[in-house]
Amino acid sequence: MKTSPKFIGRKEKINRRTFFTKSFGISAGLTLLAYPGISSRVLTEKGDQSKEDVLKELNEKVIKFMPLYRSCALTSFAVLNKQFKLNADTKTIRALMPFTGGIVRKGETCGAVSGALFALGFFFESIDKNGNGQPGSSLKHGTMFFDRFEKAFGSTRCKEVVKHQYGRYYDFLNPEHMKLFMEAAKNGKCIEVVQKAVSIAGDIILENS
Repeated sequence: MKTSPKFIGRKEKINRRTFFTKSFGISAGLTLLAYPGISSRVLTEKGDQSKEDVLKELNEKVIKFMPLYRSCALTSFAVLNKQFKLNADTKTIRALMPFTGGIVRKGETCGAVSGALFALGFFFESIDKNGNGQPGSSLKHGTMFFDRFEKAFGSTRCKEVVKHQYGRYYDFLNPEHMKLFMEAAKNGKCIEVVQKAVSIAGDIILENS
């Protein structure tokens, strides 16, 4: 199995890489079962691209997918799933719905964090055609993501990230608060959070594959 070269400059190329997903997992306290509809190849969407181009495409996909999924958790995973050809099916993407709004709208872990970690679990826990994998490696890469996201927003908790972006807390279980939040969200501050999350996760994938 060929190992792609590490990035030295922003314009170095990303080589295609194949993984076989006989099993996979996310190491953020969740155990994944094998889902039907997930194929055995994990590739970048368009083959050889510069790192800069990939990160730009990730940002563009967030803008495209957010109105479709209306959830930071679903959007972040769907974008990374598409860009890096994780090939998770629609049912798998929709299964992230309970992570919306900081886990069932409780304001806990940000949905963009949950979706990105889920994608990192898919990518780094994959097993190649020789049966070789890196069990548990998503813990390391997930920690990288967690630390970078926390540095950017001061927290990984939805309610704290919302305050960082909007200057106040919102109770998503309160209809009046939710109405106010939906109006405030038109300024694109949530999209910025998802874009940052998928950029961090994408950067980690590119740096370590």
